[in-house]
Amino acid sequence: IFLKIFSNGSSFAYGKYPEYVAKELNAELENIAMPGYANHSIWRRTLEYDAKNYDLALIQLTTPSRLEFYRGKQWIEVSAQLSHPELSEYDKRYWKFYYENIYNDKMGDVDEDMAITGIRDHFAVAKIPCIIVTSEKYTRSKKFDINLWDTNFPLDNTRHPSDIGHRIISKHILSYYETIISGM
Repeated sequence: IFLKIFSNGSSFAYGKYPEYVAKELNAELENIAMPGYANHSIWRRTLEYDAKNYDLALIQLTTPSRLEFYRGKQWIEVSAQLSHPELSEYDKRYWKFYYENIYNDKMGDVDEDMAITGIRDHFAVAKIPCIIVTSEKYTRSKKFDINLWDTNFPLDNTRHPSDIGHRIISKHILSYYETIISGM
């Protein structure tokens, strides 16, 4: 093994495509992705790892309206669906008000671009290639390397990539990686 890959993201990256990429590259994989992660979570957790310890980063961002907040000793993920089990009734009322009266697409777009730039710069400083993909079908950002929905993958019954879908995604990522390597 000569490559070490860092991977982070939400449920799509928690799936198999990072493993398929690592296997194809005969690389070791450290995947810290978690279902439900917000872009803030992905960015925050990525910065906790030293980029110099890796040879490639695979990052999957998600819906920009997902957020997180810190309470007690834990981070709690929040989305407009307000479905996190740690949300109290008070939390739900607060976040419902937030999503209905404060949050807007412009805020999401700016947060998304800041996360992309911050994560990409984290790896660029160490001269580590970083591929950033999105599972947000309707993103307006032009900063992503790949919008996963453009890869035309099949879904399973949970509306996530099926095993074949993860293999298709990995092939697109590997193809993109080849363009990076050939340009170095």
